[in-house]
Amino acid sequence: MGWFRRTLFHALKLVGGFAVAQHLTRKQLRILCYHGFSVTDEHLLSPYVFMRPQTFERRMRTLRKRAVAVISLDEAVARLRQGRLGQAETVITLDDGWESNLSVIPILRSYGYPACIYITTEHLSATTEAFNVTVVHLVHASRKERVALRNLHPQLDDEYPIAADPPAAAAALIAAAGRIRSLAERQRLLAPLAQALGIDYGEFIRGGRFQFLSAPQIREVAGQGIGIQLHTHTHCLPAETFDAMADEIRENRSAIRELTGIEPLHFCYPSGEYSAHHPEWLSRLGIVSATTCDPGFNDTHVPLLLLKRYLDSESVSDIEFEAEIAGVRELLRRMRRGLRALLS
Repeated sequence: MGWFRRTLFHALKLVGGFAVAQHLTRKQLRILCYHGFSVTDEHLLSPYVFMRPQTFERRMRTLRKRAVAVISLDEAVARLRQGRLGQAETVITLDDGWESNLSVIPILRSYGYPACIYITTEHLSATTEAFNVTVVHLVHASRKERVALRNLHPQLDDEYPIAADPPAAAAALIAAAGRIRSLAERQRLLAPLAQALGIDYGEFIRGGRFQFLSAPQIREVAGQGIGIQLHTHTHCLPAETFDAMADEIRENRSAIRELTGIEPLHFCYPSGEYSAHHPEWLSRLGIVSATTCDPGFNDTHVPLLLLKRYLDSESVSDIEFEAEIAGVRELLRRMRRGLRALLS
């Protein structure tokens, strides 16, 4: 099916379909979503979390080739409010604040493109490892059939079959570690866990793999003109009460303000998950915009606190990405929605 879609897009581009789609959607805002970037081979296991820098560079080249206006999130929200979109305006966002983001800042600078990084801040009081993602990659890298953890931690000590089902083993370890409330305590377990799995942890995380930006790095990035915005303190957005959610935002905001000297006003829903009352709660906290992972373009009918984005991936071909930017895939999405409405 993938080859058919790619062939169709190539044919549409050849006959001018991309240019027509871009003209028809020129007044709609595109928002691109990225996460981290591969230091070695992380993209092979997690193509939606890690992209090769060279793939990202080709994406930027496509934006330039299609002559879309790449603008800051602040400018995009202002134009969206005022109905002043007309150049297929595009915003580049990066989620979580991975250290590997540093590898693509020179690429952004070479194109003169602004970008925004939504950061979590809990790790700033611990160490910079991303626990869950690191565990997943450690388990998949292990060559052991099974591992018996003893005297590592009461919550983790157990026997885990590795080779038979690595995703299930990783999920079991993450679930067990989730009962440890202290992030710093969880992160301290990564090195001994790696040893138990037969992996040299220092070598495994060399070059900033699976790590978030440190406080000095965040200050440096902000000083280079990259926007630093809200993503909750612990990468969790409570839905039970306003106060619980507000605590996450306030702690995140306070840390960003202290690091950058700037009041963050834009938010990204962790993992793209949100409830019906979250937009109203965020508005009460003075949040101006919030991005989801719902696919699609944005016009004046889309609420600013439920902005749509395109989650790019290493597994997406260049022609599929260009079809997204040109608006071809957005028009196809609308056609599918229209058909479903007719049939319902």
